[in-house]
Amino acid sequence: MKLQNIIIALLLAAIAGSAYSASVPKGKETFTFKSKTGTVTFHHKRHADLSFTKCTTCHHTWDGKEKIKACKECHKKSDEIMAPKKKTAFHTRCSGCHEYTVSQGKKAGPQPKQCKLCHIK
Repeated sequence: MKLQNIIIALLLAAIAGSAYSASVPKGKETFTFKSKTGTVTFHHKRHADLSFTKCTTCHHTWDGKEKIKACKECHKKSDEIMAPKKKTAFHTRCSGCHEYTVSQGKKAGPQPKQCKLCHIK
């Protein structure tokens, strides 16, 4: 393949990839969470840009139009189905997704029992 064709193919792939990637609101690219076992940094934009994730993977009730709501806005204390604690929700979502991704033969971040890879003191 000629060098010119390779360059054109790479440019087209980059354009297609940027058109596909999810849009993360400005100021929401990275989050940090303080915990007893150390600070966790979540790279929101990096996760949103993965080809196999959708916003609704984590934000399960989001319709794509309205602003994303905090869990407690839908899961009231009086509801039959209360929102899980943040720690439980994050551990379930994050670890669960990483485990599933690895089981599909893909590369993923820290796995359960590798606490110090996320929780940094």
